[in-house]
Amino acid sequence: MRKKIFYGWYIVVAGILIAAAGIGFHNTASIFIRPVTEDLGLSRGEFTLFRTIIVIVGAALLPFYGRLAKRYSIKKIMLVGTTVNGLTLIGYALCTYLWQFYLVAVVNGVFMNAAHFMLIGILIGRWFKDKQGLALGIAFAGSGLGAAIMVPLASWVIESAGWRWGFVFSGTASIAVLIPTLVFLLKDRPEDMGLAPYETGKDMALAPHDAITEDGESPIISHQPRGMHLSQARKTPAFWLLAIALLCISIGAAAPNAHTAPYLGDLGYPVHVISAVVSLTMVMLMLGKIIMGHVFDRFGTMAGGVMLGVFCVLSPVFALLSAHPAAPWLHAVFLGLASTGFSIPVNIFAMKYFGEKDFPAILSVLSMIIAFGAAFSPPVMGFAYDFFRDYVYAWQVLVVLGVVVMLGLIGVNLTGAKLIRAANVGDASGA
Repeated sequence: MRKKIFYGWYIVVAGILIAAAGIGFHNTASIFIRPVTEDLGLSRGEFTLFRTIIVIVGAALLPFYGRLAKRYSIKKIMLVGTTVNGLTLIGYALCTYLWQFYLVAVVNGVFMNAAHFMLIGILIGRWFKDKQGLALGIAFAGSGLGAAIMVPLASWVIESAGWRWGFVFSGTASIAVLIPTLVFLLKDRPEDMGLAPYETGKDMALAPHDAITEDGESPIISHQPRGMHLSQARKTPAFWLLAIALLCISIGAAAPNAHTAPYLGDLGYPVHVISAVVSLTMVMLMLGKIIMGHVFDRFGTMAGGVMLGVFCVLSPVFALLSAHPAAPWLHAVFLGLASTGFSIPVNIFAMKYFGEKDFPAILSVLSMIIAFGAAFSPPVMGFAYDFFRDYVYAWQVLVVLGVVVMLGLIGVNLTGAKLIRAANVGDASGA
């Protein structure tokens, strides 16, 4: 008799589609920068501020969405929020003045969390006790897949019909994918279908830092969680070295993701090549999550940190060399791999060196630092271009920040190792 597929895996498929259409389809701002600014006479720094507004508003409302998810159906939250969010993309097509972009961006930011990794993570946590890490990784990869698909399609629409129709196409496609997915595929809880969460009873491969529960906490098996409180972590060099490294990763990934397309356009590359380069970045981001997760698991945080630092250095180096036809493709590869730093290292380093005792609080602070870098670095790079009329100086600064990432993560490992040894001594003396 053929074994029936557990419905939780359909929830994972829904997560892929939600991340693709709700996050990936929206992460195409870079291909709009040049056509919009040239058509409306805006500076690149001014225009890219709309992305900053989206990120800041969205980050501020994440706790609110967490409370909503506890009280109401996630399916209903997503249906309302993602529909409005898709309409905001269409709304950008109607904008003529800068303040209109900013106003739509506020609405975009209010509803962006309806398709956020947090809500997808809560759903996966409800459906899976075992293999949560695998389920989350597969579902989250949808964001890169969605962007990789949408960038060339929207670029073709922009080239054929103009940037306004590019926004209309992106928004319509987002709604067209999300509504059927949410209505026909998504279920809030396994109990609603008379099922229990997935549990093998013997699969112990789930990494603590990958597990997300309804409360946004890691469901550690131990009855006496080890580690330190946020107030204690803040007093350690490891915490601040990690914070600095994550900030530099965020800057080094977010700014190039926004400005690679206009930069290559300035160098004379055609639209179809630019869209292919941006798509390659998204593909490498998607594959990079699997690659870097394996590296951290197999070879440890020192090797993973050094590799991430190398990626952060090589990405702007090849951007500087982009007059050579091969360089943009190498830039895309390393930018995609460096962009995994948004999600992979913050969880792994925080759990390893500060433990599970106050993990959600520590993670939230580090995540806000990442969000700060992601929010402000694109417009800063845009203003740098407006001032110098060139991106060269910005790329040079990003090379330096890549070196800081590498040294910072090495420092986290060296100082963090002392924390582990001290904790082990404390446990042994208390035994």
